[in-house]
Amino acid sequence: MFDDGDVRAALADFIRSNFLYARPDYPLGDDDRFLDDGIVDSMGAVELVAFLEERFGVSIPDDDITEDNFGSIASIAGFVRRKLLNAA
Repeated sequence: MFDDGDVRAALADFIRSNFLYARPDYPLGDDDRFLDDGIVDSMGAVELVAFLEERFGVSIPDDDITEDNFGSIASIAGFVRRKLLNAA
């Protein structure tokens, strides 16, 4: 089972490697808003969903891809935690 810290660390690494590679000094925080801050766009959201499904073994239906669930590292970590708890 993954804890919240594991999810947050994996997300931060993925985002830095895939979306912030040209801005290595960007001070990415858990509550930074991806769309508002120009970190992840709609195509990036698709990549992010694929990463989460593969890395954490969760299934993410299109209806779950919302700003509330995918707006920041903190919101994604909470979403993944809920998905994992519901699957257990």
